[in-house]
Amino acid sequence: MPEFGVARRYGKDIESLLLRLNQRDIDAYEIGFVYGIPQNFNYQIKNIAEKYKIKLSAHLPFYISWKNKEKIMNSINHLSRGVNFSLKLSTITVFHLGFYGGKSYRILKPKIISSICESIKLINSSLNLKQPVLGIETTGKTSEIGTLDEVIDICKTLTSDIVIPILDWAHIFARSNGKIPKSRVDFKNILDRIESELGINDFYFHGSGVEYKNGQEKKHVSVKTCLPPLPYLFSVLNDYGYDYKLIVESPDAIEDTLWLKEVAKNPKKWFDYTQKSLIKSLKSQQKNLIDFV
Repeated sequence: MPEFGVARRYGKDIESLLLRLNQRDIDAYEIGFVYGIPQNFNYQIKNIAEKYKIKLSAHLPFYISWKNKEKIMNSINHLSRGVNFSLKLSTITVFHLGFYGGKSYRILKPKIISSICESIKLINSSLNLKQPVLGIETTGKTSEIGTLDEVIDICKTLTSDIVIPILDWAHIFARSNGKIPKSRVDFKNILDRIESELGINDFYFHGSGVEYKNGQEKKHVSVKTCLPPLPYLFSVLNDYGYDYKLIVESPDAIEDTLWLKEVAKNPKKWFDYTQKSLIKSLKSQQKNLIDFV
């Protein structure tokens, strides 16, 4: 069953926000923890969310680092708090993999794998989980770990019983300098990879428009820019009957979410709009871009 939601920083007004989301027909809320999950976080919010029919998930702050032993230990602790959140609310906690720091993914991979496993052991020593607890997000800058290939590789190594990929379409688009995904085929190929390599057909997405330069994400903008062209995504999702959760991260996330819900009902109706918006936006972007390989 498709779920559409918004991302927003955690605040004391969380209960009133859940009521507002319910009133606007929003299905999900990804809680952004800028300073980490509070020690006194009220996990009874799960009951309030259920009352308003809002599915909760979380996003950890950008504290993950593999620079040295101290940073790695801090990263393990941050991830373990995310695992604890996920288990208590029966959900997923999303995180970024941090920066390469001058090292290759091949060198960093063993540290990443062992740290994720250690973070889970701190909360659940058996590692015998019945649900994935962490989501690894694709990233929007070439300095950040988190290409589509890297995220798939880590999830494949750990298995989807522990982690799942979080496909941030804006990040994939920005990192490729607007090369992919630009078509229905592009979206289908990516989803086919996730399904064939990880056995997943119930997806977790982030969506927004994005401004970028030379393969670097600059900022999130409205999904209506069609950068990337999400109506093509919905065409694939509908045709193949995939389940998914899409969390919108644009500046006006609620209005953009409601627009996407309408698009998802009949995406082909929006193909002409999509193509015109895509061409217009790409021409505007290319005035300030150099080609990025």
